[in-house]
Amino acid sequence: MAPADFLALAAVVLVAALTPGPAVTAIAARAITDGLRPAMAINAGVVTGDLLFLLLAAAGMAAAARSMGSFFDVLRIAGAGYLAWQGFALWRARPPAALPATGAHERQFRRNYAAGLLLMFGHVQAMLFYAALLPGFVDLATLTALDLVLLVAMLVVVIGGVNTGYALLASRARGFFRNERAQVTLHRVAGTLMLAAAAVVLSR
Repeated sequence: MAPADFLALAAVVLVAALTPGPAVTAIAARAITDGLRPAMAINAGVVTGDLLFLLLAAAGMAAAARSMGSFFDVLRIAGAGYLAWQGFALWRARPPAALPATGAHERQFRRNYAAGLLLMFGHVQAMLFYAALLPGFVDLATLTALDLVLLVAMLVVVIGGVNTGYALLASRARGFFRNERAQVTLHRVAGTLMLAAAAVVLSR
């Protein structure tokens, strides 16, 4: 995998990670109610789910790339369309001004970890995101074990790091997650960058 492709892929994953969604909301809510450590356990479960989705998408699509030939161009275009749709959806999104109630306090690592993992298993769009993204930046027909290691490391650093930042922010600045205007602005910036990513995928 070329360094430029790796950096471009990491940038798109960073944009997606920075966009508040179900995982960020759950992590922030736990940080506010129970502190940083339980939130980091949820973060670990979320990152594990992302890694599973990435590896499943990479394995399945690499096999497809070796057997389908030019049909993969259709998948690349479909992936760009999905990213563009995500961009428009982010522009139109109206996030709630308040965090949902988190119920009873839960501080055990394994239960919070399981909650984060189950949250990702119910987030089918995450798998679709990786399936849409990979063909535009990775030559799946020549994907190597080293490439997969680099992708896994990037995902852990980017998604885990961003979620950690949100947990720290939530534990210190509850108001941000209740400020609808701030979140709308963040969604629109992310939507614009997602549209740009779709254009990059189409140009390849």
